[in-house]
Amino acid sequence: MDYAGYRDSELVIGLVGAVGVQLDEVSKLIGERLSHFNYDCKNVKVSKDVIEELAGKDGSTTPYDRIDNLMTAGNSLRQEYDDKSILAKGIAAKINHIRSQEGLKDSPLPRKAFIISSLKTPEEVKELRKIYANGFFLFGVYSSKERRLSYLQKNKNISEERAKKLMSRDKDESDQFGQKTRDTYHLSDFFINQDGDNDKLQNDIWRILDLTFGHPFITPTFDEYAMFMAFSSSLRSADLSRQVGAVVAKDEQIIATGANDVPRAGGGLYWPKLDEKEKAIVDEASGRDYKRGFDSNKNEQAAIIEDIMSRLSESKDTKLSKKQLESIKAVIKGSKVKDITEYGRIVHAEMEAILSCARHYISTKETTLYCTTFPCHNCAKHIVASGVSRVVYVEPYPKSKATNFHSDSISFYHKEDDNNNVIFEPFVGVGPRSFFKLFSLSLGSGDVLKRKDKEGNATTFEAQNATLRMQMLPSSYIERERFAASIIEEKLEESR
Repeated sequence: MDYAGYRDSELVIGLVGAVGVQLDEVSKLIGERLSHFNYDCKNVKVSKDVIEELAGKDGSTTPYDRIDNLMTAGNSLRQEYDDKSILAKGIAAKINHIRSQEGLKDSPLPRKAFIISSLKTPEEVKELRKIYANGFFLFGVYSSKERRLSYLQKNKNISEERAKKLMSRDKDESDQFGQKTRDTYHLSDFFINQDGDNDKLQNDIWRILDLTFGHPFITPTFDEYAMFMAFSSSLRSADLSRQVGAVVAKDEQIIATGANDVPRAGGGLYWPKLDEKEKAIVDEASGRDYKRGFDSNKNEQAAIIEDIMSRLSESKDTKLSKKQLESIKAVIKGSKVKDITEYGRIVHAEMEAILSCARHYISTKETTLYCTTFPCHNCAKHIVASGVSRVVYVEPYPKSKATNFHSDSISFYHKEDDNNNVIFEPFVGVGPRSFFKLFSLSLGSGDVLKRKDKEGNATTFEAQNATLRMQMLPSSYIERERFAASIIEEKLEESR
């Protein structure tokens, strides 16, 4: 096929949000805007179109039982198939079935969009990205705990106790094959906030979709730029667990960056350096944790558990069998001992960004801190003490300890009258994953954008004539390679 001329790509949009988020409303707004681009939308519900097809229809009579049973059924399917992405494969099968119904099983449906509600594991997202590549985008939908709880109680008629139980389960199940909403949310291309302001929600969604269709004059907000820089900062971390980044900004200027890594003498964190003798970039011996071969915090957690077990086994007042001791050890391992962080060598990203300001004599009063996750309670107290006035984070479930311990100093979204609390608010906008490829005129993987014509006049964006910047080509790279080779062969034949 002439893939260079293909302009009517299908589009696959996934939604991820905590239980209680009104994803139907988001789907509706996305569909309304896509119609302006002459796209027809089809909603794919994982609960109805995948889980019930694979596990059978649920006979629950109450909203609570239905939601809870669907969670259990999803977990069971992942375990049964030993595949955490099995529901994503079911989604793909459903989309393929829709094509078959329209007589195009093995061909794309021109200007067709599929909106998937909702994804719950990182493996599902990765599977859909593997299948649909540039044609897949993930929307992370945030809604406050209070709003979600109210929706479950008032709209779904679920008691407060049961609603909280569902929210706790959805947050991050301990089950190996359970939901991982938090980790899934972080993989989003775009982040929106369903806070009750429907006009803003609509405009945020429209702006994002216009950008994906190549609007040449949509540029990053400072929040988007700063969060992109925070994620960029996170990439320099060599932490054994995860990469976190942060930046401090004032008056829309970035004044410091930070990442989670090991501190070095003289200030700052370790960087790899050029070894003049070996002529290679290397890390200092015994510097970063990976050079030592272990996580000191995990070692100390294990030592604490072993100390407790040793004391129990040697106690003259308590006679416990080996089986009992093993059972107790398993319970302790699953307790809050695993949440201890004070024995780590790592400086947290937020702390390093603040310390960087201190090292360079820069005040952090009335600044904004951007972080790629929600600050822990230890960082939160230092953020409050440093004079930071606003914190922007990426996280569907704000950490309760930070807000509970410092409820006198931290508020969400807005300042109360005569209140100098630090404002914590969720990030809204284009996420770092799509920042480069959508905001760059020419360096991304999509079409090159033009902002003026040959006479120097600014171009005009018209939704009805726009096409996706990144087309999902209905061919494999082998087919495209074969097509390119055929053109060369034709040219060579003509020249002979």
